[in-house]
Amino acid sequence: MNQKLNPSDKSYIALKSLLVRIIVVISILITGLISACKREAKDSQPFETVDNLFTEWNNTHSPGCALAIIKDGKILYEHGYGMADLEHDIPVSPNSVFNIASVSKQFVAMCLLLLEEEGKLSLEDNIRKYLPEFPEYNSPITIKNLIFHTSGIADFHMIWDIEGKDALNRTPAEEVFKLICSQEKLDFTPGEKQLYSNSGYFLSSIIIRRVSGKSLKDYAKEKIFIPLGMRNSEFLDDNKSIIKNRACGYTPLIEGGFGNAIMRYDLVGGGGLYSTVEDLYLWDQNFYHNKLGNGSQLLIDKMLTNGRTNDGKEVNYAYGIINGNYKGFRIVQHTGDFGGYKSFMVRFPDKNLSVIVLSNLAGFSASSLAYQVADIFIL
Repeated sequence: MNQKLNPSDKSYIALKSLLVRIIVVISILITGLISACKREAKDSQPFETVDNLFTEWNNTHSPGCALAIIKDGKILYEHGYGMADLEHDIPVSPNSVFNIASVSKQFVAMCLLLLEEEGKLSLEDNIRKYLPEFPEYNSPITIKNLIFHTSGIADFHMIWDIEGKDALNRTPAEEVFKLICSQEKLDFTPGEKQLYSNSGYFLSSIIIRRVSGKSLKDYAKEKIFIPLGMRNSEFLDDNKSIIKNRACGYTPLIEGGFGNAIMRYDLVGGGGLYSTVEDLYLWDQNFYHNKLGNGSQLLIDKMLTNGRTNDGKEVNYAYGIINGNYKGFRIVQHTGDFGGYKSFMVRFPDKNLSVIVLSNLAGFSASSLAYQVADIFIL
Protein backbone atom coordinates (compact mmCIF):
# COMPACT_ATOMS: atom_id res chain seq x y z
CA MET A 1 0.00 0.00 0.00
CA ASN A 2 1.52 3.35 -1.16
CA GLN A 3 1.70 6.11 1.33
CA LYS A 4 1.78 9.73 0.18
CA LEU A 5 4.04 12.19 1.96
CA ASN A 6 2.23 14.92 3.77
CA PRO A 7 3.90 18.32 3.22
CA SER A 8 3.49 18.92 6.91
CA ASP A 9 5.31 15.71 7.87
CA LYS A 10 8.77 16.15 9.36
CA SER A 11 10.17 13.47 7.03
CA TYR A 12 8.85 15.35 3.99
CA ILE A 13 10.33 18.61 5.21
CA ALA A 14 13.68 16.92 5.91
CA LEU A 15 13.75 15.28 2.46
CA LYS A 16 12.88 18.54 0.75
CA SER A 17 15.61 20.35 2.68
CA LEU A 18 18.12 17.66 1.72
CA LEU A 19 17.18 17.92 -1.97
CA VAL A 20 17.56 21.70 -1.86
CA ARG A 21 21.03 21.37 -0.30
CA ILE A 22 22.04 18.81 -2.94
CA ILE A 23 20.87 21.11 -5.72
CA VAL A 24 22.81 24.03 -4.19
CA VAL A 25 25.99 21.94 -3.87
CA ILE A 26 25.69 20.70 -7.47
CA SER A 27 25.13 24.27 -8.63
CA ILE A 28 28.23 25.44 -6.79
CA LEU A 29 30.29 22.59 -8.26
CA ILE A 30 29.09 23.33 -11.78
CA THR A 31 29.81 27.05 -11.34
CA GLY A 32 33.27 26.25 -10.00
CA LEU A 33 33.96 23.87 -12.89
CA ILE A 34 32.87 26.48 -15.43
CA SER A 35 35.07 29.11 -13.74
CA ALA A 36 38.03 26.71 -13.70
CA CYS A 37 37.56 26.00 -17.40
CA LYS A 38 37.43 29.72 -18.11
CA ARG A 39 40.59 30.30 -16.04
CA GLU A 40 42.35 27.45 -17.83
CA ALA A 41 41.34 28.88 -21.18
CA LYS A 42 42.48 32.33 -20.12
CA ASP A 43 45.78 30.99 -18.76
CA SER A 44 46.44 29.10 -21.99
CA GLN A 45 45.92 32.17 -24.15
CA PRO A 46 49.44 33.61 -23.66
CA PHE A 47 50.96 30.27 -24.66
CA GLU A 48 48.74 30.05 -27.72
CA THR A 49 49.96 33.53 -28.62
CA VAL A 50 53.52 32.35 -28.13
CA ASP A 51 52.97 29.30 -30.33
CA ASN A 52 51.51 31.51 -33.04
CA LEU A 53 54.82 33.38 -33.27
CA PHE A 54 56.52 30.16 -34.37
CA THR A 55 53.84 28.88 -36.77
CA GLU A 56 56.12 29.27 -39.80
CA TRP A 57 58.51 26.64 -38.45
CA ASN A 58 56.08 24.44 -36.56
CA ASN A 59 55.83 21.69 -39.17
CA THR A 60 57.52 18.47 -40.25
CA HIS A 61 59.48 19.85 -43.21
CA SER A 62 61.41 22.73 -41.62
CA PRO A 63 64.18 23.15 -39.06
CA GLY A 64 62.99 25.16 -36.09
CA CYS A 65 63.84 25.94 -32.51
CA ALA A 66 63.43 25.12 -28.86
CA LEU A 67 61.94 27.71 -26.52
CA ALA A 68 61.94 28.12 -22.76
CA ILE A 69 60.18 30.88 -20.83
CA ILE A 70 61.41 31.20 -17.26
CA LYS A 71 59.43 33.10 -14.67
CA ASP A 72 59.97 33.39 -10.90
CA GLY A 73 62.48 30.57 -10.78
CA LYS A 74 60.50 28.03 -12.81
CA ILE A 75 60.10 27.07 -16.43
CA LEU A 76 56.74 28.65 -17.18
CA TYR A 77 56.56 27.23 -20.70
CA GLU A 78 58.81 25.18 -22.96
CA HIS A 79 58.22 23.88 -26.44
CA GLY A 80 59.88 22.58 -29.58
CA TYR A 81 58.98 23.81 -33.06
CA GLY A 82 59.99 22.18 -36.33
CA MET A 83 62.47 19.39 -36.88
CA ALA A 84 65.79 18.63 -35.20
CA ASP A 85 66.72 16.15 -37.95
CA LEU A 86 65.01 16.36 -41.32
CA GLU A 87 66.60 13.14 -42.59
CA HIS A 88 65.29 11.01 -39.75
CA ASP A 89 62.06 12.90 -39.00
CA ILE A 90 63.04 13.80 -35.45
CA PRO A 91 61.17 16.84 -34.08
CA VAL A 92 62.71 19.53 -31.92
CA SER A 93 61.99 19.18 -28.22
CA PRO A 94 63.13 21.01 -25.07
CA ASN A 95 65.71 18.20 -24.74
CA SER A 96 67.23 18.83 -28.18
CA VAL A 97 70.90 19.80 -28.00
CA PHE A 98 72.05 22.82 -30.00
CA ASN A 99 75.35 24.52 -30.68
CA ILE A 100 74.81 27.81 -28.83
CA ALA A 101 77.73 29.55 -30.59
CA SER A 102 78.78 32.82 -28.94
CA VAL A 103 76.41 32.38 -26.00
CA SER A 104 79.24 30.02 -24.95
CA LYS A 105 81.47 32.97 -24.08
CA GLN A 106 79.84 33.58 -20.69
CA PHE A 107 80.81 30.07 -19.61
CA VAL A 108 84.43 30.70 -20.59
CA ALA A 109 84.39 33.95 -18.63
CA MET A 110 82.99 32.12 -15.60
CA CYS A 111 85.82 29.57 -15.83
CA LEU A 112 88.34 32.43 -15.70
CA LEU A 113 86.56 33.98 -12.73
CA LEU A 114 86.60 30.64 -10.91
CA LEU A 115 90.32 30.22 -11.56
CA GLU A 116 90.89 33.70 -10.16
CA GLU A 117 88.79 32.82 -7.11
CA GLU A 118 90.97 29.73 -6.67
CA GLY A 119 94.03 31.98 -6.69
CA LYS A 120 95.48 30.39 -9.82
CA LEU A 121 95.52 33.53 -11.93
CA SER A 122 94.67 37.22 -11.91
CA LEU A 123 92.58 38.77 -14.62
CA GLU A 124 95.04 41.68 -14.57
CA ASP A 125 97.86 39.35 -15.62
CA ASN A 126 99.70 39.83 -18.89
CA ILE A 127 98.61 36.93 -21.11
CA ARG A 128 102.27 36.23 -21.94
CA LYS A 129 102.60 34.87 -18.40
CA TYR A 130 100.58 31.88 -19.62
CA LEU A 131 101.22 32.20 -23.37
CA PRO A 132 104.95 32.92 -23.60
CA GLU A 133 104.91 32.16 -27.35
CA PHE A 134 102.58 35.08 -27.90
CA PRO A 135 104.26 38.13 -29.51
CA GLU A 136 105.33 41.00 -27.29
CA TYR A 137 103.77 44.17 -28.60
CA ASN A 138 104.36 47.74 -27.43
CA SER A 139 101.67 47.41 -24.76
CA PRO A 140 100.80 44.34 -22.65
CA ILE A 141 97.54 42.49 -23.16
CA THR A 142 95.74 41.37 -20.02
CA ILE A 143 93.21 38.57 -19.55
CA LYS A 144 90.60 41.27 -18.98
CA ASN A 145 91.39 42.65 -22.42
CA LEU A 146 90.54 39.25 -23.86
CA ILE A 147 87.25 39.11 -21.91
CA PHE A 148 86.04 42.61 -22.79
CA HIS A 149 87.19 42.56 -26.45
CA THR A 150 89.65 45.39 -25.81
CA SER A 151 92.80 43.45 -26.75
CA GLY A 152 93.32 44.75 -30.28
CA ILE A 153 93.83 41.17 -31.49
CA ALA A 154 92.19 40.54 -34.84
CA ASP A 155 89.33 38.04 -34.97
CA PHE A 156 90.81 34.77 -36.23
CA HIS A 157 87.61 34.01 -38.15
CA MET A 158 88.33 37.02 -40.37
CA ILE A 159 91.95 35.97 -40.78
CA TRP A 160 90.84 32.44 -41.58
CA ASP A 161 88.48 33.75 -44.27
CA ILE A 162 91.25 35.88 -45.77
CA GLU A 163 93.34 32.72 -45.94
CA GLY A 164 90.58 31.31 -48.13
CA LYS A 165 89.53 28.59 -45.70
CA ASP A 166 85.99 27.48 -44.88
CA ALA A 167 85.05 28.12 -41.26
CA LEU A 168 82.86 25.00 -41.24
CA ASN A 169 85.87 22.78 -41.83
CA ARG A 170 88.15 21.52 -39.11
CA THR A 171 90.42 24.29 -37.84
CA PRO A 172 93.21 22.79 -35.71
CA ALA A 173 93.73 24.76 -32.50
CA GLU A 174 97.51 24.71 -32.95
CA GLU A 175 97.22 26.16 -36.44
CA VAL A 176 94.82 28.88 -35.32
CA PHE A 177 97.08 29.81 -32.40
CA LYS A 178 100.06 30.16 -34.76
CA LEU A 179 97.94 32.22 -37.14
CA ILE A 180 96.99 34.64 -34.36
CA CYS A 181 100.58 34.87 -33.18
CA SER A 182 101.80 35.60 -36.71
CA GLN A 183 100.06 38.99 -36.82
CA GLU A 184 102.74 41.68 -37.00
CA LYS A 185 100.68 44.28 -35.21
CA LEU A 186 97.50 44.73 -33.23
CA ASP A 187 94.42 46.49 -34.60
CA PHE A 188 94.78 49.06 -31.79
CA THR A 189 96.57 49.57 -28.49
CA PRO A 190 95.17 47.18 -25.86
CA GLY A 191 92.55 48.92 -23.75
CA GLU A 192 92.26 51.85 -26.13
CA LYS A 193 88.85 50.80 -27.46
CA GLN A 194 86.63 47.80 -28.01
CA LEU A 195 86.27 45.57 -31.05
CA TYR A 196 84.52 42.20 -30.85
CA SER A 197 87.02 39.41 -31.42
CA ASN A 198 86.60 35.66 -31.04
CA SER A 199 90.37 35.40 -30.73
CA GLY A 200 90.23 36.64 -27.12
CA TYR A 201 88.00 33.79 -26.01
CA PHE A 202 89.91 31.20 -28.04
CA LEU A 203 93.12 32.32 -26.29
CA SER A 204 91.24 32.21 -22.98
CA SER A 205 90.50 28.52 -23.55
CA ILE A 206 94.22 27.87 -23.92
CA ILE A 207 94.97 29.82 -20.73
CA ILE A 208 92.34 27.78 -18.87
CA ARG A 209 93.98 24.56 -20.04
CA ARG A 210 97.49 25.66 -19.04
CA VAL A 211 96.48 27.05 -15.65
CA SER A 212 94.09 24.29 -14.58
CA GLY A 213 95.78 21.39 -16.31
CA LYS A 214 92.41 20.50 -17.84
CA SER A 215 90.76 21.22 -21.16
CA LEU A 216 88.01 23.82 -21.24
CA LYS A 217 85.60 20.93 -21.81
CA ASP A 218 86.69 19.10 -18.65
CA TYR A 219 87.15 22.18 -16.45
CA ALA A 220 83.71 23.57 -17.34
CA LYS A 221 82.14 20.17 -16.75
CA GLU A 222 83.72 19.83 -13.30
CA LYS A 223 83.25 23.40 -12.11
CA ILE A 224 79.99 24.45 -13.81
CA PHE A 225 77.95 21.73 -15.47
CA ILE A 226 78.09 19.07 -12.74
CA PRO A 227 77.46 21.50 -9.83
CA LEU A 228 74.46 22.99 -11.64
CA GLY A 229 73.09 19.68 -12.91
CA MET A 230 73.58 20.61 -16.58
CA ARG A 231 73.78 17.00 -17.77
CA ASN A 232 73.32 17.74 -21.48
CA SER A 233 75.95 20.46 -21.88
CA GLU A 234 79.51 20.12 -23.13
CA PHE A 235 82.17 21.94 -25.09
CA LEU A 236 82.75 20.01 -28.31
CA ASP A 237 86.52 20.03 -28.83
CA ASP A 238 86.53 16.91 -31.02
CA ASN A 239 84.23 16.89 -34.03
CA LYS A 240 84.11 13.08 -33.96
CA SER A 241 82.36 13.08 -30.57
CA ILE A 242 78.82 11.75 -30.29
CA ILE A 243 76.27 14.14 -28.81
CA LYS A 244 72.96 12.53 -27.91
CA ASN A 245 69.82 14.35 -29.12
CA ARG A 246 71.85 16.78 -31.20
CA ALA A 247 69.81 18.99 -33.52
CA CYS A 248 71.41 19.13 -36.97
CA GLY A 249 72.29 22.55 -38.35
CA TYR A 250 70.66 23.71 -41.59
CA THR A 251 70.86 26.60 -44.00
CA PRO A 252 68.09 27.84 -46.33
CA LEU A 253 68.68 27.23 -50.05
CA ILE A 254 68.11 29.88 -52.70
CA GLU A 255 65.97 27.51 -54.72
CA GLY A 256 63.92 26.67 -51.66
CA GLY A 257 64.17 24.04 -48.99
CA PHE A 258 67.12 23.47 -46.70
CA GLY A 259 70.63 22.14 -46.92
CA ASN A 260 72.80 20.48 -44.29
CA ALA A 261 75.34 22.77 -42.67
CA ILE A 262 77.86 19.96 -42.27
CA MET A 263 80.44 21.19 -39.78
CA ARG A 264 83.75 19.68 -38.68
CA TYR A 265 84.65 22.80 -36.72
CA ASP A 266 85.66 21.95 -33.17
CA LEU A 267 87.42 25.00 -31.74
CA VAL A 268 86.12 26.09 -28.35
CA GLY A 269 86.24 29.35 -26.44
CA GLY A 270 84.56 31.81 -28.75
CA GLY A 271 81.83 29.19 -29.14
CA GLY A 272 81.56 25.44 -29.23
CA LEU A 273 79.21 24.75 -26.33
CA TYR A 274 76.30 22.41 -27.00
CA SER A 275 73.35 22.69 -24.63
CA THR A 276 69.57 22.58 -24.20
CA VAL A 277 67.01 25.15 -23.09
CA GLU A 278 66.45 23.10 -19.93
CA ASP A 279 70.16 23.14 -19.04
CA LEU A 280 70.38 26.85 -19.76
CA TYR A 281 67.46 27.35 -17.37
CA LEU A 282 69.72 25.97 -14.61
CA TRP A 283 72.49 28.36 -15.68
CA ASP A 284 70.03 31.26 -15.73
CA GLN A 285 68.91 30.56 -12.17
CA ASN A 286 72.48 30.57 -10.91
CA PHE A 287 72.58 34.31 -11.53
CA TYR A 288 70.01 34.72 -8.75
CA HIS A 289 71.48 32.18 -6.31
CA ASN A 290 75.08 31.28 -7.06
CA LYS A 291 76.16 27.68 -6.45
CA LEU A 292 79.55 27.89 -8.14
CA GLY A 293 82.97 28.37 -6.59
CA ASN A 294 82.66 29.34 -2.96
CA GLY A 295 79.00 30.19 -3.49
CA SER A 296 79.43 33.93 -3.10
CA GLN A 297 77.03 36.19 -4.96
CA LEU A 298 79.98 38.52 -5.44
CA LEU A 299 81.09 36.21 -8.24
CA ILE A 300 77.85 36.97 -10.10
CA ASP A 301 78.12 40.69 -9.36
CA LYS A 302 81.58 40.70 -10.90
CA MET A 303 80.43 38.77 -13.94
CA LEU A 304 77.75 41.37 -14.60
CA THR A 305 80.22 44.28 -14.40
CA ASN A 306 81.08 45.99 -17.69
CA GLY A 307 84.68 46.41 -18.71
CA ARG A 308 86.42 49.74 -19.21
CA THR A 309 88.92 51.23 -21.60
CA ASN A 310 92.21 52.70 -20.43
CA ASP A 311 90.63 56.14 -20.00
CA GLY A 312 87.95 54.71 -17.70
CA LYS A 313 85.14 54.71 -20.24
CA GLU A 314 82.68 51.85 -19.76
CA VAL A 315 82.34 49.44 -22.67
CA ASN A 316 79.13 47.65 -23.58
CA TYR A 317 80.39 44.20 -22.59
CA ALA A 318 80.75 42.33 -19.32
CA TYR A 319 82.01 38.77 -18.75
CA GLY A 320 80.71 37.11 -21.91
CA ILE A 321 77.38 38.90 -21.58
CA ILE A 322 75.89 42.24 -22.58
CA ASN A 323 74.00 44.49 -20.20
CA GLY A 324 71.30 46.59 -21.79
CA ASN A 325 67.82 48.03 -21.71
CA TYR A 326 64.66 46.96 -23.49
CA LYS A 327 61.51 49.10 -23.34
CA GLY A 328 62.63 50.53 -20.02
CA PHE A 329 63.54 47.17 -18.50
CA ARG A 330 67.06 46.14 -17.54
CA ILE A 331 68.27 43.13 -19.51
CA VAL A 332 71.27 40.79 -19.66
CA GLN A 333 71.67 39.06 -23.01
CA HIS A 334 73.88 37.48 -25.64
CA THR A 335 73.32 36.06 -29.09
CA GLY A 336 75.03 33.30 -31.04
CA ASP A 337 75.28 32.60 -34.77
CA PHE A 338 77.42 29.90 -36.36
CA GLY A 339 77.30 26.88 -38.63
CA GLY A 340 73.55 26.59 -39.11
CA TYR A 341 72.69 27.49 -35.52
CA LYS A 342 71.22 30.64 -33.98
CA SER A 343 70.82 31.20 -30.26
CA PHE A 344 69.64 33.94 -27.96
CA MET A 345 69.27 34.19 -24.21
CA VAL A 346 67.84 37.26 -22.49
CA ARG A 347 67.15 37.86 -18.81
CA PHE A 348 64.97 40.58 -17.28
CA PRO A 349 66.37 40.52 -13.71
CA ASP A 350 63.86 42.96 -12.25
CA LYS A 351 60.96 40.89 -13.61
CA ASN A 352 62.46 37.46 -12.79
CA LEU A 353 61.83 36.61 -16.43
CA SER A 354 64.09 34.98 -19.01
CA VAL A 355 63.54 33.77 -22.57
CA ILE A 356 65.81 31.26 -24.31
CA VAL A 357 65.59 30.46 -28.02
CA LEU A 358 67.89 27.88 -29.63
CA SER A 359 67.55 27.24 -33.37
CA ASN A 360 69.10 24.90 -35.92
CA LEU A 361 68.47 27.17 -38.88
CA ALA A 362 70.89 29.79 -40.21
CA GLY A 363 69.23 33.18 -40.48
CA PHE A 364 66.60 32.35 -37.87
CA SER A 365 65.48 35.50 -36.01
CA ALA A 366 66.19 34.14 -32.53
CA SER A 367 66.59 37.49 -30.79
CA SER A 368 63.60 39.15 -32.46
CA LEU A 369 61.32 36.23 -31.60
CA ALA A 370 62.62 36.08 -28.03
CA TYR A 371 61.75 39.73 -27.51
CA GLN A 372 58.29 39.18 -29.00
CA VAL A 373 57.79 36.38 -26.50
CA ALA A 374 59.03 38.61 -23.69
CA ASP A 375 56.57 41.34 -24.73
CA ILE A 376 53.68 38.99 -23.90
CA PHE A 377 54.81 38.66 -20.29
CA ILE A 378 56.38 42.01 -19.38
CA LEU A 379 53.99 44.57 -20.85
